[in-house]
Amino acid sequence: MQKIVKIIGLCLFAASLAACDGGKEQSTPAGNSASTEQSAQQISALGGKVSFTVPDGLQDQSGKNTSQTTNMAVYADNNAQKMLIVISSSMPGDSLENLLTRMEDQQKMRDSELVVIKKTNVEASGQQLQRLDTAIKIDGKKNFSSTLLGQIDDQLLTMQITYPIDQQADAEKAVDKFISSLKIKQ
Repeated sequence: MQKIVKIIGLCLFAASLAACDGGKEQSTPAGNSASTEQSAQQISALGGKVSFTVPDGLQDQSGKNTSQTTNMAVYADNNAQKMLIVISSSMPGDSLENLLTRMEDQQKMRDSELVVIKKTNVEASGQQLQRLDTAIKIDGKKNFSSTLLGQIDDQLLTMQITYPIDQQADAEKAVDKFISSLKIKQ
């Protein structure tokens, strides 16, 4: 559980970039954020504008963290070694590229051994997303982390998948499968 809290902290940092820009923090009602309308792990978020399939082996852990906000959903395995965290927040007045670069810089400040594996644009349902894959240290252990940032209307959608570094190949397959499952309504 402590690992979940630390990873959520990293993701909340990404979502808080909006507050750093002086943007108004708007709390999204639970029905408009990562609601758990599940059928075979198919999830809907942002009032149905975004849907995706949760990677195999991950279950909804959102209710297990009492400090979480209503605009975040957490999916993890039983050992909290593999996770998917989805956060929606107000879109700051900055580009996705700049937000991703700032997030990368902040991660480097926290983990001097951070390794950027890949930084690229990806597409889901015709929508451009920014992707950052890194090897980061959490609780002294190396992890593979893939973060996706996207703008849906006036919302910043942050999605992060984290696996142990020794399962990087499995993680990359899970991320690619996750991206291919993303459906974004324009």
